[in-house]
Amino acid sequence: MIKLTFVQLLSLTLLTSLSFLHSGCSQTDLSQPAVIEGKVTLHPDWSTDLYLLKPASFTKILASYEMPVTDTIPLSADGTFHFETVLGPKDAGLYILVSQPKGSRFSNALAPLPFQENYILLDLTPGRHIELTAHVDRLSHSVSFTNADPSTREMNALQSCRKPLIEEIEEQWENNPDPAQFQWNTHGNEDIMNDVHRALDAYLDTATLFYPLMTALRLRVPDHDYRDRPEFYIQIAKKMVRLYPGHPWLNELRAHLDPANLPVLQGDAMPDFRLTTPDGDTLESKDIKGKLILVDFWASWCAPCRKEIRTTLRPLYDIYHSKGFEILGISIDSDKSSWINAIARDGATWYQASDLMGDASPVRQTLKFDTIPACYLLDEDGRLLARNLHGEHLQLFVENYFSTQQE
Repeated sequence: MIKLTFVQLLSLTLLTSLSFLHSGCSQTDLSQPAVIEGKVTLHPDWSTDLYLLKPASFTKILASYEMPVTDTIPLSADGTFHFETVLGPKDAGLYILVSQPKGSRFSNALAPLPFQENYILLDLTPGRHIELTAHVDRLSHSVSFTNADPSTREMNALQSCRKPLIEEIEEQWENNPDPAQFQWNTHGNEDIMNDVHRALDAYLDTATLFYPLMTALRLRVPDHDYRDRPEFYIQIAKKMVRLYPGHPWLNELRAHLDPANLPVLQGDAMPDFRLTTPDGDTLESKDIKGKLILVDFWASWCAPCRKEIRTTLRPLYDIYHSKGFEILGISIDSDKSSWINAIARDGATWYQASDLMGDASPVRQTLKFDTIPACYLLDEDGRLLARNLHGEHLQLFVENYFSTQQE
């Protein structure tokens, strides 16, 4: 039996499929225009024109300045508008309706502040009729539909997943003494970011319409870096291939999910590394044996890493080491004395190694991670079970693993 990889399967499906399935599209008269109409509450600082943009590809969805303008829609004095367009066979699909502040040099710019997002996502096909109301200065988070297709409604329901993030950033902006110099920051509230990511992941897991799925991926992974949960994104891509074989946008997704761009996947063997120990000896990672092995990437200058060593790794090691739990700490340090002192202060008495090359560490580049702490949980054969579990999630995983081993 020949076993195809995901990339081979995706390539084969895209090359052989003759069908093109459009989300939410039923047979209709192609001569019928698509209609968008409604009422927008005006604002003195915003233009009385709306602009219809069409992303040319998956990577251009919600890309500011990179989506071409296909039409300009004027608003009347009371904010009402009515727009019709006849769509050719290749014209149907995802469109972005945007507003602009007065004096804007560009018709296809997206607002930099999330709570002021100036776009509405639309799925336009021949004969489709969409009615809406919104506020011109924050289209995304004020839009309400009185008549729209399921795909358009689903795409805009995505914004509710991001509500905690939007509210956090707006609060920061309102409390800033100089809004003109405002730079929003969500790194200080990890819980909010995790909530938003979990909501978007749940959406991706259950959604089935093409453009909502693609838009959710762009919102979840705006930089197209799928390294944090590659197995999950591969499953989403497989679902899309199954539901929409032959759609050209899936070629782009395939390129982003090429194994060369991804870290070690669950079930794969961890690469072997030869590194130097604090005593100057050479350690090969493949020589470390245990029923469960945690490879922990940390550094002496990384406060979250040091905290995790003291509050999570040290207690787990004390409890489960006698049962077969091993830890290999690989430091992303460049100063040997700082590294050795941190090991002693934190009581990290398990296997330790480093190439002392800092951010330029080949190990880091091979495993393709950007931030630390980063960790990999391996079975006794050195195959990846899970990555980047921290705090309570890591504790539960280790506890459950050894309780299962005893059954």
